[in-house]
Amino acid sequence: MPNSLTFGGTDLQDYGLITTSYDLPVAQDAQSIRLQNKAYAWRSSLQPKLITVGVTVTATTLALLITALDNIKTKLNTREDAALILDILNTRYWNARFESLQGNFQSPELWRGNLTFMALDPLAFSTTLTDHSHNIDADPDTVVETASGTANAKPVYTLTAGEALNGVTIELNNLTTGVALTWEGDLADTDELTIDVANWLVSKNDTPSMATVSGQFPYLQPGANSIKVTNFSNSGTLNILYRARYL
Repeated sequence: MPNSLTFGGTDLQDYGLITTSYDLPVAQDAQSIRLQNKAYAWRSSLQPKLITVGVTVTATTLALLITALDNIKTKLNTREDAALILDILNTRYWNARFESLQGNFQSPELWRGNLTFMALDPLAFSTTLTDHSHNIDADPDTVVETASGTANAKPVYTLTAGEALNGVTIELNNLTTGVALTWEGDLADTDELTIDVANWLVSKNDTPSMATVSGQFPYLQPGANSIKVTNFSNSGTLNILYRARYL
């Protein structure tokens, strides 16, 4: 079966669109500052990704071909980010926005051109959520979460209390990266403390609880991550939910 693409949940092969070539650049630059005659690299910067796909659209008549192109443009021109999945790499997606569709009629039954998308976040995401639960049965306790992908993942950690905890300072520390976050407060049995790394948000039972938060939000790097939980007693659970990310 020929390859196509899906955008915002719509498989464009339904409208006769077939992909013929792909331009998927990878760009990561080291930004520098210069003091006199020396340059100091201070951080890496991921550039937006421009994804260009060579495509053909076919139909049995010119009228049907024009209709197919109109339908494709209607599905593409949302002016909002949507999940872009290429059939050649269908385990990953980009949050991308339609940029342009340019080409020419090759015959009354064939149109050929290029379809371009812009992903402001150049990283691709796994189409599968990773969802792991760990028992916290010691204080402190360390569990290992092995993240796939080639870029840092931004998980949602959910700590579920197994008993009442009063006036505690709970620390979640990724020992592998050296990034730790603390929260102070009270938890009743079965209360949930959620740490959403992507959105920099800590919530207690789905209500934001940021007043006593300190430290940084612990991301997951590719490979094994040792996650240490402190002052959470020895009868709770830690759930880690995330999508692997790829350069």
